[in-house]
Amino acid sequence: MRSENPVTAPEQTPAIEVRNLGKEYRLYGNPIHRILERLPGNQRQRHVKVHALADIDFSVNSGSTVGLVGPNGAGKSTLLKIMTGTTFPTSGSYRIRGKVASLLELGAGFHMDFSGRDNIFLNASMMGLSRDETEQKYEEILEFSELASFIHAPIRTYSSGMICRLGFSTAIAVDPDVLIIDEILAVGDMHFQKKCVERIWDFKERGKTIFFCSHSLYDVRQICDQAMWIQGGRIKMMDEAVAVTNAYATYEKELIGKETDVLGKLPGELLETGPQGPHVVSAEVMDPHTGQPTYEVQPGADILVRVHFKNYEDAPVPLCLGVGFTRTDTTHCFAHTTEMDGVDLSQGEAVVDLLLPSLRLLSGEFVIAIYLMDGKGVHRFHQFLTPKNLTVMHDGKDIGLFLQDHEWKVSEGVR
Repeated sequence: MRSENPVTAPEQTPAIEVRNLGKEYRLYGNPIHRILERLPGNQRQRHVKVHALADIDFSVNSGSTVGLVGPNGAGKSTLLKIMTGTTFPTSGSYRIRGKVASLLELGAGFHMDFSGRDNIFLNASMMGLSRDETEQKYEEILEFSELASFIHAPIRTYSSGMICRLGFSTAIAVDPDVLIIDEILAVGDMHFQKKCVERIWDFKERGKTIFFCSHSLYDVRQICDQAMWIQGGRIKMMDEAVAVTNAYATYEKELIGKETDVLGKLPGELLETGPQGPHVVSAEVMDPHTGQPTYEVQPGADILVRVHFKNYEDAPVPLCLGVGFTRTDTTHCFAHTTEMDGVDLSQGEAVVDLLLPSLRLLSGEFVIAIYLMDGKGVHRFHQFLTPKNLTVMHDGKDIGLFLQDHEWKVSEGVR
């Protein structure tokens, strides 16, 4: 496991520089203790020091997308709040070059008695836009938020999802050089989530710098180039996104131990989808030789996963289909996607067969999850499970997760 920070190319000026950053909080058992401690002549310390962050040191190159992972209480939110100026560090320093927009607590700066329109101007001014600049972007914000019918109503009449929509739409209209994001890919309904993902991906393709915090290791792996794992207020690992998310997933599994309900640990969420949206109609595990459903097999058997999906009816969009096998103790065994294998899925409706010849899994029960995603494999339209788990029964003495092809060779004497 690598814990060193990635080397910044000397000719490239980092968009984000954090040097020996630390944040300390003082906890008092009683509010009066805070006053007593400040009285002249007081000799007694009445607080307990809590180090939320310590010795945080890293750089992010311009145009990079970096993910931030770690358990609750690790210091992720504290780091983001310092980087966005919401709170101040106790020690160390940081520097962000260029215009910054943050998507942390969406709508946190809104005034509940102001209308949606007034809050757009209020929020935009807090992010550095002049009134004239906001006027120019107002229609764009309104169109993206899809709240034109409610824009003159007070914010207090909005649902939490509507407030998040308005906050996200205003923040991205700033068109920042550096975008700092904290768990906002679940904003609103599925349609609006897709718009959010597409806009973030657009920022990435335009060479913007993105610092992205999420508990979804799948999102971090798909969106980010690098990732940083914070544990106990310190950087435990910083490396390529795949390496960090794999290491963190292993750590999480050690904490979780054996789980019978594997659904909560699968990447993605169970998403509801309407009949007009892309969705999986059915999925089945079959014997490719007989064409019959099969859910009890021996190692080395040929199996086929058949998936029937429907796209948007009026205007089909490029899709990605993923099939993943997860043992019921939450061990992710393997997964394949059409996007990674270069298979085009832009039909209005289709049946897709994934042939798995000579299955190498050994004894166990495996959940088979189907993911229907956008063409980049980022936004998940629908997650679907086969009607039964696959049971692999092995009567041999081999042990482990799968049977590896192997060969023995013995040579006499010493070589």
